[in-house]
Amino acid sequence: MNKSFHQLEQAIDRVDSRFPGVPRQEVILTRLYYHIMPRLGAYLNEALKDYGIHESVWMTLMTMYACPDHVLYPSDISDTLDSSRTNATRISDELVKNGWAERQPCAEDRRKIRLVLTDAGIRFVELIMPVARDRNRSLWSDFSGDEKVQLEGLLRKLLARLGG
Repeated sequence: MNKSFHQLEQAIDRVDSRFPGVPRQEVILTRLYYHIMPRLGAYLNEALKDYGIHESVWMTLMTMYACPDHVLYPSDISDTLDSSRTNATRISDELVKNGWAERQPCAEDRRKIRLVLTDAGIRFVELIMPVARDRNRSLWSDFSGDEKVQLEGLLRKLLARLGG
């Protein structure tokens, strides 16, 4: 475990000695997520930085690539990334600016704009896909198949508990 987390564990123990009853394991589990998330983002972004993108843009591109006709609405981006509409607009702007997507009016609802992956966007996704796959495989290589299944189930359970 890294030094900063060890210090956190010691702090939790000191608090418990002064004010007994700290739910130590629950606090440790919660704090582990706070320590993991920025490192996970940095790990994934490290592989993407050579392409001038970050993980949120990559997940948006992948989601569009997977959709029928490669079409998403900006609100779908917000839902997929579990982020604000403002962030989805910023990502949409970046995709359009780089020529990976274009905005089109929606025939069914003139108030909506569709975001469509361009041929350049498709080529870009297919260029990066092997790099992203290797990065994900490497990240989880120390875990057995059973451990990954178990961790996925536990994380889904936690997400459901948090209303996700």
